[in-house]
Amino acid sequence: MKKLCLVTYTRKNECYTQAIDLIAQKLNEDFMGDFKVVICCEEMIHVPQSNYEIDIFLKKGTKYRKLISLMENDDSLYYLSIDNDISGNIPAIRQFVKKLMCQRVDIGWGRIYVDSPHGLISNLVGVDKLLSHNLIRPTLWSLGVGISVPGQIFCIKGGRFRGNLINLDTFLDDLALGLYVNVNNCKKYIVNKNLGYERPNNHFWGLWNQRKRWAIGYGSILKGVFGINNYRWKVIIHGLGYHFSWILNWAIAGLLLVKFFPICILYLIFLSFIIVGKNLKMLPYAFLYQFIFPLFHVVWMISLVRFLSKGDSNEYYS
Repeated sequence: MKKLCLVTYTRKNECYTQAIDLIAQKLNEDFMGDFKVVICCEEMIHVPQSNYEIDIFLKKGTKYRKLISLMENDDSLYYLSIDNDISGNIPAIRQFVKKLMCQRVDIGWGRIYVDSPHGLISNLVGVDKLLSHNLIRPTLWSLGVGISVPGQIFCIKGGRFRGNLINLDTFLDDLALGLYVNVNNCKKYIVNKNLGYERPNNHFWGLWNQRKRWAIGYGSILKGVFGINNYRWKVIIHGLGYHFSWILNWAIAGLLLVKFFPICILYLIFLSFIIVGKNLKMLPYAFLYQFIFPLFHVVWMISLVRFLSKGDSNEYYS
């Protein structure tokens, strides 16, 4: 049994990255060998030589199914899940894991920023991250209806989740995990720090297809828990908060536009400040975000309706 297991996930043609290796080296120092890395993948990959233990866990399916299956076959005390494309803020991650274990909480997470955004699309994705971290996610959790966990980096206590997670197969492991956390009142440790950076979608069609996948993931969760009232409504509220709130924003802006155009502009600028917080260099993109990004939410909505209209689907397990 290891005290900490760092879990990462590789897709086809991906390899174990140097960025994850750097995180693992420091965590191995912190836990004096009571640590290992598990690479969840669908086919064997080359494992580099290292001064810490690396295991390969072969499993097909989504990241969420891989994590569930891993915990059924592994008895580590804590699991630090990090996506393979993440560059970590190593000092923040080390401090985060130590404090999480000291407080003996069930799950912990922090913030994830976009890595070196350039161009319109990647900066809009950066604003979308800020909107989630600064406004939507903390608001929903404070109201008791939050189900979103940053899926790129999170840490969980194995004994709390092993054999207990909702048995779904979904692209959105962050929602499936967060839904369980909410319904079961798991003890949380949330840090207001950046734990890492992810590479954003830099292309319009990449973001378009990502939203379609997210819609299928959301739909699979909604279908899987639709018969459970306490679960169903929290999933619906999440969808409204993340994918329909722009409609309310446009309605307010429209009313102000009819009344007095400068007030409408001031309102949109004010909201831009709320979204970006201290990241003022993102302010122009936050303003543009309110006009451009709703298009991707429309794509999400259309994809969701198409998925739900198909009836029963093998995309989820009940």
